[in-house]
Amino acid sequence: MVESLTRGRITGTDGAPLDPDFRPDAIRRTRGWRPTFGQAGAAQSHLARHRVGRGDLFLFFGSFRRAEKCGNAFRFDKSAPKLHVIFGWLQVGEVRPVTDALAKEIPWTRKHPHLSEPSRYKSNTLYLASERLTSLNVDSPGAAIFDQLRPELVLTETDPYNGCATWILPRWIHPRARTPLSYHSRLTRWTESASSVRLRSAYPGQEFILDLDEYPEAYNWLQNILRK
Repeated sequence: MVESLTRGRITGTDGAPLDPDFRPDAIRRTRGWRPTFGQAGAAQSHLARHRVGRGDLFLFFGSFRRAEKCGNAFRFDKSAPKLHVIFGWLQVGEVRPVTDALAKEIPWTRKHPHLSEPSRYKSNTLYLASERLTSLNVDSPGAAIFDQLRPELVLTETDPYNGCATWILPRWIHPRARTPLSYHSRLTRWTESASSVRLRSAYPGQEFILDLDEYPEAYNWLQNILRK
């Protein structure tokens, strides 16, 4: 499918890092496997500065575009916009620095891409998922993917459409006098309306952090997304 969609730029034999890794059926698993996310370098330093750790929740988003089958091949729908969409979550159960000894201690981590060359990355770190989604009091796994597209998972504003990095979000997320979503401190990025907020998100976006002690309204929003 990827070879078809990229017209051969990426081939069917090319590799890709399985990270975040939270699909149990993606590859053959070793006993004890848990969903895992690896981070390193400046992005990990940002997480560490904000003390991201046990009980905190990652929401993963990516760039998606609708595709269609044409004969035996796939192609992107030219009339469909590119969208930023939330595709999965991971509640942190454990944070582990990546060392040469980690694979011996936790054998199922051995296949994770961040362990292929443990010393290659600065601040190399693994975030291991918790068993259940306890931080939101929702009866769901600690990490998983959303299996279908739903409107509440789409971050991009589509009417009007000004590129995938222009988001439409709940009104409560506007910072006002609070600590803003990290990398979004300039108030010119935020535009309020009666029912929502338009955000020109930092692009490319990675590791945006929101302190829910300052934004308790986020809990209902997250619970509504995950309970569905």
